[in-house]
Amino acid sequence: MTDPAETALVHARVTGEWLRGDVVQALVVATELDREVYRVRGLDEDGHPAGRVEKALDALFSESAGEYVAVRGDHPACAAVGLYQALSTEHTWLVVTSHRVAVLRLRDLAKGTAAEDALAAAKEEKSFGGVLRGLGKIVSASAAEFARSVRRPPLSERPDDAVLECPFELPRPALARVEKWKQPLVPQFRGGPRWLQVHFTDGSWARVKTDEAGQTALTGSAE
Repeated sequence: MTDPAETALVHARVTGEWLRGDVVQALVVATELDREVYRVRGLDEDGHPAGRVEKALDALFSESAGEYVAVRGDHPACAAVGLYQALSTEHTWLVVTSHRVAVLRLRDLAKGTAAEDALAAAKEEKSFGGVLRGLGKIVSASAAEFARSVRRPPLSERPDDAVLECPFELPRPALARVEKWKQPLVPQFRGGPRWLQVHFTDGSWARVKTDEAGQTALTGSAE
């Protein structure tokens, strides 16, 4: 799922910048599912604040209806929502230490600035024509950024462009357990992705994608 050299870079940054005396028990590549559905009271299926209708429908969902659900919880501020939303970008890892559970990511300083600037400018536009021009700039900037990213060396070869960030962190006691999970009807193959279901003590859980090494590190078994 990721460049081993990039994981080595994360290990080095974790030791030098983030660990603060903790002992790493597991550091695994992790991302959101390919198609996520939230079942969280107060949020719609896309994880956005829900209106009255969506809240009423949420109350009807049974536990058995959640076999393809990515996030389940009783409140938008539950731990599973924080974990899952922190995994919504590239270059993310789930780390469990002696005192913390967290999501770490490497942010690429050379990526996305033009598109982000265009998006911010579009949000400031008041006229319809201005909005259209802003959207055009976003599309153009995104296309240019994609072309640059194809030519850009891997982040592991540009360590000066990498910044270690921690978008999610809780004390270790907030983590209840981590279980294997398999997408129904989706075969697993050697070297392919694996999935985990991460449970928290507030009753919420999130399903995340990892690899064989990640599944083994957090559950003790790859199968």
